Amino acid sequence: MENIKSIQRLYRLEALRGLAALYVVLHHTISHSTVLFGFNVGIFLRFGQEAVILFFLLSGFVINYSFRSGSDKSFSTYFFKRSTRIFIPLFFIFLLGYLTLSYNAGQLINPELWTLLKNILMLQDWEMVKPGVLAEPYMGNTPLWSLSYEWWFYMMYFPIVTRINSGFRQAALVFTVSIAMAALYVWQPNFLFRLLTYFGIWWVGVYLSELYRAGKHNSIKELLMPVATLVAISAVLFVPVLLQKRAGEGLLLGYHPLLEFRHVFVALVFVCGAIVWHKIRWFGFDLLMKPFLILAPVSYVLYICHQPLMVQATYLDFIDNGIVRWWSYLAIVLLFSYLLELKIYPWIRDLLRGKRSASNSRLPVEGA
Repeated sequence: MENIKSIQRLYRLEALRGLAALYVVLHHTISHSTVLFGFNVGIFLRFGQEAVILFFLLSGFVINYSFRSGSDKSFSTYFFKRSTRIFIPLFFIFLLGYLTLSYNAGQLINPELWTLLKNILMLQDWEMVKPGVLAEPYMGNTPLWSLSYEWWFYMMYFPIVTRINSGFRQAALVFTVSIAMAALYVWQPNFLFRLLTYFGIWWVGVYLSELYRAGKHNSIKELLMPVATLVAISAVLFVPVLLQKRAGEGLLLGYHPLLEFRHVFVALVFVCGAIVWHKIRWFGFDLLMKPFLILAPVSYVLYICHQPLMVQATYLDFIDNGIVRWWSYLAIVLLFSYLLELKIYPWIRDLLRGKRSASNSRLPVEGA
């Protein structure tokens, strides 16, 4: 019953998660110069990066809320939940990506095992737009860049939340480190400094979750810390943007160094927007966002599967009508997401959980 009540309380977050996943699909599959009734509607599809940052904020909130609400606080249980959630669907996507590109090539291609290993170790990022990248997303599935961040956020979250009792001290530590790492990133951009800088974004979601659980989410005083942190990180990351501009070098919105500033600044916009929307009692939210609840249960697989199944796909090229072909691809993506997310993944997870429980039950009892 508690889980059901939690889901009901967080339905707005779930609706936003469904919207963000669908938006990323539209961002990658519809031309940004699309004109409808004489108006360029494609301009509204240019913000896929913003949708990913929204995912980070939502993830921090939901992970903390779920962990705090659960009774089992052991690392083994936490690790099992997080690793099965990420990796069971992801291994299917790795295979799907390889098969898609092999199909396009008309033969089995190089499986790029070294890149696959680095993706399994969660070291991937998008080299084309950021410096200091350790590995490209497997088989060109660029949305996978954000999974490495999510995974390491999960792993850093557990020791912090279990070893530091105060939510304020937890946030103070993470936010201070993130600001410091942003400064180091400006000096020497690399994956580690970028990861720790973005950890501050994710922890804003954690902090807001703590305020929500404590009934303090209406307090402007309590909300100053995350807002001030995002302002500080944005200011630090804006320094290389100014320097590059003054040097007469061009700046592109989707590339370093403007991209990193854009990521943090939009997190600030989202948080401030949520505060304002909450103050006006979420006026219009249900009308605009609640329909996207239907996509929330499949949002993860939808996000990681649409590149090989839709963007890179050629298996429906025999359909001449572009609109019919696009809708056909989307239908396949949605069906695949439903089957993997709600049928195959739970079955494998429960199977592994049963084996884990059986293994734990065979362990000798202390003192026996």
